[in-house]
Amino acid sequence: MKKILSFSLFIVLALTVTGCGSKKTVVAPTNQETVATQQEAVTPVVDKLAMVDCGTGQDPSCFANRMNECLPVTIQMMGGDKTTKIVMTILGVENEKCHFQRKINDVLNLNCFFPKGTMNMDTLDQTFGNDKGLQQVVDDACKSGW
Repeated sequence: MKKILSFSLFIVLALTVTGCGSKKTVVAPTNQETVATQQEAVTPVVDKLAMVDCGTGQDPSCFANRMNECLPVTIQMMGGDKTTKIVMTILGVENEKCHFQRKINDVLNLNCFFPKGTMNMDTLDQTFGNDKGLQQVVDDACKSGW
């Protein structure tokens, strides 16, 4: 019985390796083919200056990381009342300042130009009235936008 099982296993393996009797030629890829395959496997690099839409904020770091570098990014959220639409957008660096806009229910609510390095989560929190000790920074940045 062991011989029959061993012989059957040998036949299955032989058929698998030979492709069930069909003639197949295995050719090693050339260097160009290998490079092309490797390049296809690499994740494409996103242009840092292109606008990135972070959708409805399922991944908050999508917005936060780009905001901290003042790279173009937008995110849409709903207010606590579930009816107020809030859209925040970083347009990028303009005149050495980070251009930030906020729309509430599709109406421009804030248009701010923050000094480089001051646009971060604490500053963003302050724009919503959550005291982070940065009200003067927000007032100065947003006053200059109107």
